[in-house]
Amino acid sequence: MSNVRNVIILCLLTVPSWCRLDEDMTYSSLSNNCVREHCFHQPAEACPSPESKCRCQKLRYCEIAAVCCNVNKFQLTEGLACANISGNGHVEALHIRNASLDILNVEDWRKLKYLKYMTITDGQINSVVGEFAKHTTVSCLNLSSNGIVNFENRSLVNLYNLTFLDLSHNNLSAVPRFKKDGNVTLDISANGNMLCLNLFDALQRTELHFSNINNSFCFFPKTFHWFNSTEFVPLTQVIGIHELRKDCRKNCTCEPSRLDIVSGKQPTISVAVNCSGQNWISLPTPLPANTFALNVSNNNITTLELFSSDPTYQNLRELYADNNQITSILPLEGSQFLSNFVILSLRNNKLKSLPTYIFSNILDRNNFRYLKLGLNKLQCDCNTAKLLKVWLLTKQKNIPDYEEIYCDNMETKVISLNPSKLCQTQQDWTDYIYYIITVEVILLVGLIAKVVYDYCVFKTSGYLPWPASKMPKLPCDWLCE
Repeated sequence: MSNVRNVIILCLLTVPSWCRLDEDMTYSSLSNNCVREHCFHQPAEACPSPESKCRCQKLRYCEIAAVCCNVNKFQLTEGLACANISGNGHVEALHIRNASLDILNVEDWRKLKYLKYMTITDGQINSVVGEFAKHTTVSCLNLSSNGIVNFENRSLVNLYNLTFLDLSHNNLSAVPRFKKDGNVTLDISANGNMLCLNLFDALQRTELHFSNINNSFCFFPKTFHWFNSTEFVPLTQVIGIHELRKDCRKNCTCEPSRLDIVSGKQPTISVAVNCSGQNWISLPTPLPANTFALNVSNNNITTLELFSSDPTYQNLRELYADNNQITSILPLEGSQFLSNFVILSLRNNKLKSLPTYIFSNILDRNNFRYLKLGLNKLQCDCNTAKLLKVWLLTKQKNIPDYEEIYCDNMETKVISLNPSKLCQTQQDWTDYIYYIITVEVILLVGLIAKVVYDYCVFKTSGYLPWPASKMPKLPCDWLCE
């Protein structure tokens, strides 16, 4: 042991001399001393001189580390061989700068069985193909600034020791698949084509930690489907939604639904919460932040009271509460939801009346609001036949299932009610009041005309015509005399 210690001291004092020690001891010692960075990276000054025939070289102060510069596929293969890196070369750290490879086949690196730190940067690589060997020891892989567009599906799946993956400054739209166990730190900053939905998938596959998170963004659609209209969203929001998925209310699911864009603010991802089929008797509370849609269908909920009292329901735009026991829509009156809703679905509930005044102005202002009330059985009467039926027919665009609303006290649909039959009842005198008023007005006009006639006759002839002359005098007649 003393001889080994003396040799190491001699190597450290002799710069830049080459030192060879017993292989097992030397490599572990040098690995700890000269490869200090988490991911091995060398500046352009470390490259071989332009006059050098070999495009690769080992570092003078660290034989287990090497650098290659300005290479194509052929020059890289030749340079690794002439620098004694490939084959039996014991190299643990390798940095390749400015490589024009078009396609990077990772199967070509299977001979470098000691490689732990693999860095390929500042080059031109379109895609990564092949598959690393199963016993590859690479723990840090840096493929930044190469313009990479895609990875083959299994290119990185055998990197079981991987702890850090740098894919920044490329043109990726998705995170490639890699090992499922353990934690991986990932840098995806400055990937202008990264899609948020692909990031959600990656977060579900592997537990990820992100580096350079404040400069990482992804594309998210403004609507529910993939159109050309997209928006940049901070990676922090994607991670927040992923955490929400894991911490969602028990027996519910929380999924990203759409993008909300407010002028002057960063876009926010809205959440769709699904709590259907839980046999609940009341609405869930509180809802996650930025909840856009709530599905509580197939439960036993009886009331919508929370819409007027719970602040977490203020941002809600879609409610699906089909197949419940809800008896009234009145709790929605005056709520923020009623002013902003896009879809309200209350099919197959216990509604007995439909107060049209609650929805009339709101539906008149926006033809893209939808109210679904089919399979409810209302209490029908004359007003239902004369008013509600007409209202449903005028709101066909907003109430697509208007033909499926029935009467509870008779076997018919609301839109099939006949006002002429339903409104002919003894207590309904509204149709005759106008006739009575007309007769009264005619009698009053006749009476006035008779009085005027009698007065004129009396003035000209001095006597009253019959029957005015036969009428007994009244106490008030002195006013006329």
